[in-house]
Amino acid sequence: MKRNDLKGDIIRAGFKAFAKADYQHVSTNQIVEDARVSKGLLFHYFRSKPQLYLSLYETAWNIIHRDTFDNFPFSDRDVFERLKALVMRKSEAMHKHKTLTAFIKRVHMHTTNTDIVKARGNIYQQFQQRNYKRVFEDIDTSAFRNREYLDEIYKIVTWTFTKIHNDWDRAHGSKDTIEAMKILENELVHYTKFFKTFFYQ
Repeated sequence: MKRNDLKGDIIRAGFKAFAKADYQHVSTNQIVEDARVSKGLLFHYFRSKPQLYLSLYETAWNIIHRDTFDNFPFSDRDVFERLKALVMRKSEAMHKHKTLTAFIKRVHMHTTNTDIVKARGNIYQQFQQRNYKRVFEDIDTSAFRNREYLDEIYKIVTWTFTKIHNDWDRAHGSKDTIEAMKILENELVHYTKFFKTFFYQ
């Protein structure tokens, strides 16, 4: 078996283990046993358990980011429509990758290792910045009533859509995908119309 295949087995076993249990309750023995590799090979690819954990976290977000922006509707230069698309597509990606999502949520609940918490925060911020950099690129601002307040408007809209997603995830995130996504879409459509009404000419 090729080494890349073995590394993939370790990654899959790591996601599976950490998605089901907290960091401190998962052992590297458990991961190598599930991956059917030696512990030496695990530490060849990942220097330590924390490094494995953070590498998995970054990989999980890379996968979500890839699926979110695959065929993203960049031809629509309306900022509200793009932000709505970002929330919808990110949510769809996280529904699609349930194990990754369960893992990400567990990582976000981890508080015992301050180095991991700090590194996790840095990784998450980098992905957030990547997301919004792409979404806000080449936006059409001609319809705005008060263009001198664009930065403030962008912040308000971003905070609102993030809150909508977080509230939806707590209330409906575990439901059937079609039903859950329709609830989220309806809420986003409502606020998209609301923002256009108040911020556009």
